[in-house]
Amino acid sequence: MQKQNSPHYLNHRTRLRERFLELGINGLNDYEIIELFLTFVMPQKDVKQEAKEVINRFGSVKGFFEADEKELAQIKYFKNKALTLRKFIREITELYQLEAIKGIPVTQTRENLIKYCINKLGFIKEEQFWVLSLDSKYALIRADLISKGLANKTTVYPKQIVETALKNKAFSILLLHNHTNGNPEPSEEDKTITKAIEIPARLINISIYDHIIVAENKYFSFKENKLL
Repeated sequence: MQKQNSPHYLNHRTRLRERFLELGINGLNDYEIIELFLTFVMPQKDVKQEAKEVINRFGSVKGFFEADEKELAQIKYFKNKALTLRKFIREITELYQLEAIKGIPVTQTRENLIKYCINKLGFIKEEQFWVLSLDSKYALIRADLISKGLANKTTVYPKQIVETALKNKAFSILLLHNHTNGNPEPSEEDKTITKAIEIPARLINISIYDHIIVAENKYFSFKENKLL
């Protein structure tokens, strides 16, 4: 009895994975990165054309990872496995960057701090406001989501931020939020809310180390711009 040949795409996948292992992500075209991603969720299918469709639809790997789940769900082959893997990759990257700064004074790990902030909020499609509690050595204790809102606005209550800092036994806090319009420059409202948080925090001897605003891969620091 004649042995059946393996599907042609299996050899292609092997070469693709070997190239990735040898050259890293920069050794692959955008569609090949998506193709390699899809091989883990659709092992019995040639996914080259599907990968090209993703790039055509979302423009880039970045566009793919930023796309809303509802947008991806419209693509027939994007089922729960693919959505779960994408979410896992995004969140494990965030966890890695969080652990890279945890326990180390933010004064010594500024570059990693900015990477964490941008990765966490730079590309989401709603505004979120977070508070990062710091100990007396300015090392991260934990990060807490305070509020999230519409595409261009979120409501922030200074009392909630102060209570969060007290609960975490923070010596200082770092405020973090995003702008969805691509511009990280602070609005007058951003400046006002920072002052509104600073006043009650000082009364209980908690300082604001910085307020960082991110938008896509850009950021604005109140500390660097001498607004704190």
